[in-house]
Amino acid sequence: MKTRHIVSTVLFFAALILLASCSSKPHELERGGLNAGDLMQGLLDKTMVTLGGVTSTKSAEEALPVLEDINKEFEQLIDTSGDLSDEGQADLSAQAAKAMPGLKDISQRINMQSYGEILTPVMHEMIGNLTKLL
Repeated sequence: MKTRHIVSTVLFFAALILLASCSSKPHELERGGLNAGDLMQGLLDKTMVTLGGVTSTKSAEEALPVLEDINKEFEQLIDTSGDLSDEGQADLSAQAAKAMPGLKDISQRINMQSYGEILTPVMHEMIGNLTKLL
């Protein structure tokens, strides 16, 4: 029980650090009404909030569909990123690069938990999606 509380606390602070490192707004990335930078930041924020609530196998199972939906939204962002200007693509890439270390760290920590087998595949998919934006 104490270990789970410590892990939850560590994940919460890791999420805060990741959010802080990604909080600066990139250049406007608007194209056809889509602001890709805000969309990406929203997906990263939603990911951190979702992962911050995972403390058990049950909560990991509840978080799984949310994280799968986030991955689908990342895939849509990847599909539309080619429509952005070169500068917009570069800004989106920089935003993904900034988020990647924190996301990898959280993924490794989750993998070490009893519920890691539930979330590790979706986390690897998310890291793969972010890699496509680099």
